[in-house]
Amino acid sequence: MNIGFISLGCPKNLVDTEIMMDILRKNGHRIVNSPERADAVIINTCGFITDAKEESIDAIIETGKLKDSGVVKYIIAAGCLTQRYGQELVEEMPELDGVLGISCFKEIAAVLASIEEGERPIKISDPPLAFIEKGRRMLTTPAGMAYMKIAEGCDNICAYCAIPSIRGRLRSNPMEDIEEEARLLAKQGVKELVLIAQDTAVYGMDIYNRPCLPEVLNILDQIEGLEWIRVMYLHPAHLNQEIIASLAMNKKVIPYLDIPIQHASDRILAKMNRRHDLDYLHTVLTHLKQEIDDLVLRTTVMLGFPGEEEQDFKLLYDFLGEKSFDWLGAFVFTPEEGTRAALMEKQIPLEIAQERRDQIMRLQKEISREKNINRIGRKENILISSQLDSNLYLGRGYYQAPDVDGLTIVKTPIKLKKGDFAEVTLKAVRNYDMIGEIEE
Repeated sequence: MNIGFISLGCPKNLVDTEIMMDILRKNGHRIVNSPERADAVIINTCGFITDAKEESIDAIIETGKLKDSGVVKYIIAAGCLTQRYGQELVEEMPELDGVLGISCFKEIAAVLASIEEGERPIKISDPPLAFIEKGRRMLTTPAGMAYMKIAEGCDNICAYCAIPSIRGRLRSNPMEDIEEEARLLAKQGVKELVLIAQDTAVYGMDIYNRPCLPEVLNILDQIEGLEWIRVMYLHPAHLNQEIIASLAMNKKVIPYLDIPIQHASDRILAKMNRRHDLDYLHTVLTHLKQEIDDLVLRTTVMLGFPGEEEQDFKLLYDFLGEKSFDWLGAFVFTPEEGTRAALMEKQIPLEIAQERRDQIMRLQKEISREKNINRIGRKENILISSQLDSNLYLGRGYYQAPDVDGLTIVKTPIKLKKGDFAEVTLKAVRNYDMIGEIEE
């Protein structure tokens, strides 16, 4: 059977999608690159915030139109939305032939077989207690890079976040399994490994009773073939001296960190249950910049959290202007079912939250542009991901994480290979992207 996939949400979800792809391929199915060519379509949904839920529902509806026209026979939904609302989805969306929760996604081949036999399976159970999100994958990422999920679930219990109730408690992948997977990926030509989890800084607390990210970095640093190790989603409250030293010391760990701060007002941070304050943020960011040369920082902030007053917003605005993060994502608070924040008083009108977000993004656009302008004239290794025409390529420098930051456009008469590095002289800036050249 021809199987098409639609993977929504975060890179952690994408890893699960790639595992399902490999399972189906091993079971004799053929993975195709568009729903229009598929007999069955599997939609790996996101259910984190309202916009993500709506995107997932829209994807099911649009795929349902292909089913109505006879192009697609079966539609299966998996992922966070189904874990959260699986029974309701089956009852309200007749286009669905089955649903899979996050604990059952590896049963995808059996579920598809039962659908072919006329059943309409609902496979949902409580989140697993151990790390199951591993196995061989059919990589869908650009040439030369892959995501590696080192842990799943979360124990932080931020007041606005539904992830612990959807994905469960922290469960880390044992270090020996991480090493085995990384060696396999390196043999497949992966040069950049992007480490992901809900919070990479607490990796190992559940199975080793201590944070073990430094040990993981030490292991990965020794693997032949890997050249870049990128660490994402580091909760600032858990950035201890040992982790910072390890980030600075290991040669393959590139000086790029994603540290979601969420806010800068002590009052709002406390209501969010972020377990740090503004003084701490000043201290840890200063320490990181002192310890790590050429450090590039990305962060995430939330606008419109219940009770956020104008002075709270100004604190955040001024802090971001002072610290000048290279990259930033800004999101509007949405009251998520089952979270404490959804029940808090002084909910902020959506239009106010959106205006605050827009102000932050206007500020950040200027900061990111200035950071890119300052890179002009530098020579950087660029990981080539695709070719646009005979002398034009796309790639990323260490200062650009996949999917969330800009790209580097490379002009050259030289033939470049996707998945390899090229030394590029940065010449100009276009919006959030860099433009570079390689002279013959």
